[in-house]
Amino acid sequence: MRSQRLFIWGAVAAAFVVSISATAMTATDAIKQRQKLMEGIRDAMMNLGAIAKKEQPFDAAVVRANAETIAGNLEQAAELFPEGSDQGDVQTWAKPEIWTDNEQFDELFTSAHQAAVELQSVTEAEAFGPALGKLGNGCKSCHDLYRLPKN
Repeated sequence: MRSQRLFIWGAVAAAFVVSISATAMTATDAIKQRQKLMEGIRDAMMNLGAIAKKEQPFDAAVVRANAETIAGNLEQAAELFPEGSDQGDVQTWAKPEIWTDNEQFDELFTSAHQAAVELQSVTEAEAFGPALGKLGNGCKSCHDLYRLPKN
């Protein structure tokens, strides 16, 4: 019984620490973290692009690994747009519409994530192009509406 109570108190303490950490994140922290995740997505997309352009041979394991990176980074990044993280001490390319039209933003983010998850299961070169196109279109839709151009 004592060990069960210790376990419960430990779980409560861990949840408390996590919630404090999440609320303690500054806007600048959120911007930096989401930019780092997006850079990882860019790198993975470049690897996939090399396959699409026939600069690299089709390899299902490479496709799966890069699609997993993209899906994982999108999942993490989705949590990094809290209210108030539209400006910080670093440049952000996030448009204000992310916070004023959050429902559509979330839908597009979810759609891109789903396309990345689907790309993970591509094992044939013939299915690669359409699956990558779906992911690319998902990313583009979100960037067109919710990302400022980089100069």
